[in-house]
Amino acid sequence: MHHRAYCMLMSSSTRPTLCSIASLAYRVCRLNSRNSILLARPRRIRLPPWSSAVYKTLSGTIPQSYRFQQQQRGFIDLKTMSFHPNSTADYIIVNELTLPAIVGHDAWHRPKLQPVTVSLRIKTSVGLAGSTDHLAHSINYGSVCKAATKAIQENEFSSLEHLAESLAGIILGDELRAEWVNVKVEQPKSLLRADAAGLEIIRRKDGVREGRDKITIKDLKVATIIGVNACERLERQQVIINLTLYKPESSNSEPAFASIYDHKKILDVVVDHVEASAYLTIEALVTGIAKVVCLDCDVDSVTVRAAKPSALALARSSEVEISRQKSYFHSLTAASTQKKTHDVFIAFGSNLGDKFALIRDALAELNKRGIRVLKTSSLYESLPMYVEDQDTFLNGVCQAQTTLTPVELLHELQDIENSFGRVKLVDKGPRNIDLDILLYDTQVEFLTEPDLTIPHASMLEREFVLRPLCDIAPDLPHPQTSVTFASHLSALPGPSTVYPRVLLSPSIPSLQPNSPTRPTHIMAIINLTPDSFSDGGIYNIDNIEATVNRAVKAGASIVDLGGMSTRPFAEDVLVTEELERVMPAIKAIRSSSDPAVRNVTISVDTFRASVARAAVNAGADLINDISGGLHDADMISTAIELDVPIVLMHMRGTPKTMNSLADYPDGVIETVGRELEERLDAALNAGIKRWKIILDPGLGFAKTREHNLQILRDFGKLRARKALNGVPWLLGPSRKRFIGDITGVSKPDERQWGTGAAVTACVAGGADIVRVHDVDEMVKVAKMADAVWRQ
Repeated sequence: MHHRAYCMLMSSSTRPTLCSIASLAYRVCRLNSRNSILLARPRRIRLPPWSSAVYKTLSGTIPQSYRFQQQQRGFIDLKTMSFHPNSTADYIIVNELTLPAIVGHDAWHRPKLQPVTVSLRIKTSVGLAGSTDHLAHSINYGSVCKAATKAIQENEFSSLEHLAESLAGIILGDELRAEWVNVKVEQPKSLLRADAAGLEIIRRKDGVREGRDKITIKDLKVATIIGVNACERLERQQVIINLTLYKPESSNSEPAFASIYDHKKILDVVVDHVEASAYLTIEALVTGIAKVVCLDCDVDSVTVRAAKPSALALARSSEVEISRQKSYFHSLTAASTQKKTHDVFIAFGSNLGDKFALIRDALAELNKRGIRVLKTSSLYESLPMYVEDQDTFLNGVCQAQTTLTPVELLHELQDIENSFGRVKLVDKGPRNIDLDILLYDTQVEFLTEPDLTIPHASMLEREFVLRPLCDIAPDLPHPQTSVTFASHLSALPGPSTVYPRVLLSPSIPSLQPNSPTRPTHIMAIINLTPDSFSDGGIYNIDNIEATVNRAVKAGASIVDLGGMSTRPFAEDVLVTEELERVMPAIKAIRSSSDPAVRNVTISVDTFRASVARAAVNAGADLINDISGGLHDADMISTAIELDVPIVLMHMRGTPKTMNSLADYPDGVIETVGRELEERLDAALNAGIKRWKIILDPGLGFAKTREHNLQILRDFGKLRARKALNGVPWLLGPSRKRFIGDITGVSKPDERQWGTGAAVTACVAGGADIVRVHDVDEMVKVAKMADAVWRQ
């Protein structure tokens, strides 16, 4: 009947119309007495828009519908004259048919029978079968199941892909005559740590490929450290991972796909990565998994979904899913190979030889090798750990930038150690220089390589690492715990056992700003000016040696030479005049025949970089800048280049204008502390080593009487600010006007008693150096104050 109807239509001498097709349908139906008929419509026939005239032509027992069978199928409702294309989303489904089969190897690498689950989706139109309720117009899922079962039970398969291709061939074959099939096969027992390994393919009868073949790993369960909460950083929790790997677009070789995308290899790579990781977020976890799958397993494209079942109390899990291609990570890798700069934190230490000099030279070597040192901590003296029969250590931390990879950086640090002649005879034993990578980038992942662990494995148990690290980055969280390093430091048991050290010169012991038993150093003021407020014109080149000799014998450990007065309203002098006053004095001291004079620590009191440079080159040991580096833009860089300590004093304006700027609405302690923190941070960012900086609150400079008293009274609060930890302090209360106002002594050189009381307050508050005129008297005051406050 179908053939006859087709011949009747094609024999027509005129172009077929909808009306002729409908008339033919009517005639055929009368002959066939069926409710529907099947017609073949050649591609060349175009159906015109439906017309109401068509309906008028047809009457009586016109069939309800008939079906066109061509590339596209559809129905025409002849009563309403409307065309209904067949649904492209109709499927016959056999879901999770489970059978025993030999497919590759089991979880123990044996070719054994194991369960295999098969799911089949066969695309077809069920419209006609649905309207007629006649199974002959559909594909019998019972037949599909029998055919699949027979194939699985009667054959052995080398892989899931082999099985899937075999089933697809059967479904599309002459017996079942499907046009399109989606085959999904899973092995629930083939992987020890995942619920199933799977493969999914789509095949068409015409051979046209649709979609990309997919390999799956279902519900891989791994315990790892993940999360931002403190409790999550201490204990592993389970994550459930699902992976979908896509066949490369260019690949036409099924065996190659199966061999490259090996379930067990991929599972091992993922498990190793996740177990060694300590991510803060699921987003980072899935990105890290996608990266190792694409790059380490040579996978072209992957979808990763990870779930944290323990994250939400009232939800099954929190989950993140991403899809990434290998090219995504190749582009990141390419960018990183273009000399990307990385922030690193490096710990250094020494307990042999000249420790200060070795550390200085090691940091200089880092810079020479392109590892640019950005910031340094204070230097801390610590007792040896693990191997206790050795000298104390000098330790610190620096933040640096490098283009090296972690392993390359490790090798460079080891090469520097070797160049310094380090010989490691005993693990954790004596060493002249020790360089260790603590962190690599601020958003560092947990990384382990041979001979290298990042973050450093023992850093959280070592105060001599945490304390200097907190000088630079106290609020930086540890990558594994997500707890700040300041919090880790505060959690260490017992009192502090490390103290900062500052070396002013080889002639005096290094300063110990945090030691409770440290002595107070006396800095003797020697003004080589005619107009200083209390001693102008007293000292000159003719009596400089005798002056220094008296100061040193009285107990001063530092002499401070000034060539320009900084009293209120003082006039500036020319640079040449300042140099003419200072340089001869320095040369006279350094050429003295008296060793006590010749070896004294010399400070140059100047805010001019050119004067500081000339003075240091002539023999000065440190720079005392009343402006804190603000009056001369070259001062900080000069101190860095000369590698000498510098005193940064708090001051506002100039000697001419400072008295008008004594306004502290937030309180003098808070404001001075904040402004000194800014000066310290600027100096550190410029490259001055933290152990080369001394701070001075600037008594008498842009301060009223009450401000000065407040500083003396609450100096301990100023010194206790976290950002200023470990930095030594210099205070200069000597003969200041506020002392004269309080004591009623108008002549500056008669203010010894008031100065002595102020010096006692300085020592009680924690001063490391006190700058004074009356050396003999103030040495005695400081000794008494030390006996009270420092024993």
